[in-house]
Amino acid sequence: MLLGAAACSLGAIILPGRTARSSEDPRPRVVATTGILADLAKNVAGPDALVTSLIPEGGDPHSFEPLPRNVRDIAYADLALSNYLMLEEQALIRTIDANLPAGSTHLALAEEASTRGATIIPLVENRSLDTVWLGLRVAGRERGAGRLTQVRLALTESDGPGALHGYVTGTFGEPQRVFDSSDGLSARTDAIDLPMDAHTHMSWAFTKAGVYRARFRGTWSGGALGAESSAEGDVWICVGISPEEAAKKGAHSSLAKRRVISAGHADITVDVPSGALVMRIDDPEADGGTRDIALDDMVIHVPPKALLPVPADPAFRFIARGGTDVYQLPQAVLGKHVHGEIDPHLWQDVTNAQAYVEVIRDHLCGLDPDHAGGYRSRAATYLRELDDVDSYVQRSIDSIPQAGRELVTTHDAYGYLANRYGLRIAAVVSPSPGQEPSIADRRRLAATLRDLAPKAVFLEATAGPVSTSLVDAARMEKIPVQPIWGDSFTREVNTYAAMMRANADSLARGLGGKPLGDGDRQASE
Repeated sequence: MLLGAAACSLGAIILPGRTARSSEDPRPRVVATTGILADLAKNVAGPDALVTSLIPEGGDPHSFEPLPRNVRDIAYADLALSNYLMLEEQALIRTIDANLPAGSTHLALAEEASTRGATIIPLVENRSLDTVWLGLRVAGRERGAGRLTQVRLALTESDGPGALHGYVTGTFGEPQRVFDSSDGLSARTDAIDLPMDAHTHMSWAFTKAGVYRARFRGTWSGGALGAESSAEGDVWICVGISPEEAAKKGAHSSLAKRRVISAGHADITVDVPSGALVMRIDDPEADGGTRDIALDDMVIHVPPKALLPVPADPAFRFIARGGTDVYQLPQAVLGKHVHGEIDPHLWQDVTNAQAYVEVIRDHLCGLDPDHAGGYRSRAATYLRELDDVDSYVQRSIDSIPQAGRELVTTHDAYGYLANRYGLRIAAVVSPSPGQEPSIADRRRLAATLRDLAPKAVFLEATAGPVSTSLVDAARMEKIPVQPIWGDSFTREVNTYAAMMRANADSLARGLGGKPLGDGDRQASE
């Protein structure tokens, strides 16, 4: 058997003629990479199988390296449970594959659960890209506009706390300015000619947080349309502040009634047939997959997480000096962040954990048919318990005011929690708890907390070096720090059900809701 690099360094335990099942204890042996997976398995296995967690309590699956005792456990296992390669350290996965006996099974639960109805969401490698992709478009070929039609869109006014920049990025990454309010606006230079029935990808930058009003003027002429016609409209943009918060400040109260566009594709559209400027957005339920919204009925939201440093390339100096933090909306063609990978933290949605349980149940029944009745019975009981946990989490989140459902934490592990129960991921201090935040990361965190002003920030017990920066920034802004559990248990919170209830209690307590219990407080005492 060919051993993985990590297993070679440990010395693989492969005994000639040895089967996974021990003669001293005939029960099936199951190894699970994390305590969470082990707990799910134990609730199904009961006394009929032996379940061992490879990563110890409090260990970080992103960085855990296998130990000699792990190799021995794997070498005697009938079934190995891992989550997904993007969660566990690759050395651990290689050690399992190299040392699991012939005839034993290695299950990647996240992949298996997807066949049981588990929800799968993309892995966001750069959360700042999880924002609206704002482009430009012309519509109207069906009403006489054609190849000879000339359409031009100009930025004629820009009101806001800072400068507004719109630019396109060329094939080799070089920026080409289109709109630039920093040096005054000109109908000649702050304009772009647009192709018919196509959209133009754009990048945008805003130098300060606040509310911007951008007035655009579209003109068209030529072909069957005859003389020049035009239309104007205002696009309102809330940068680093939510429309709800902007409305509370009085001067922009009308924004609270508008549709907020904060994700997906949206194009400022010159609609030649109607003679108006509109916002065209993706809508899978609409005819043609898009829908037009009047500019007076919508507002663009650029969240605090869009705060990024200007590239060091001198070509970007028209925005600001390299390294200066500004709010950026990326060009859609370059901003695609789905790379065929999935977010591995499926268990933060309780219904996904239930899919894991079903997979474990079926494989244990196949491995040990003599005890299949017990596995099925215990799984059914546990699935009912998880129904109660799912309801507990949902009721806890529902108690939080809508405007306060913003999650700021140290670990990008809560996309499923947000998706299932109605939270919004506002900021993540670092994409992985094993990474040391850079100086720029710390600046952006402080700015995010100032702009967002969340009711609380949430810190994992295993956050490591990122915890100091989050706690320091929160203290400076007088924001409470609450506990949260992501990849692993602690001494006090040592089952999956307890972890999800503790998270629900902590979120409700920290964000202004009504906690249904004290799981978070008991764990922090």
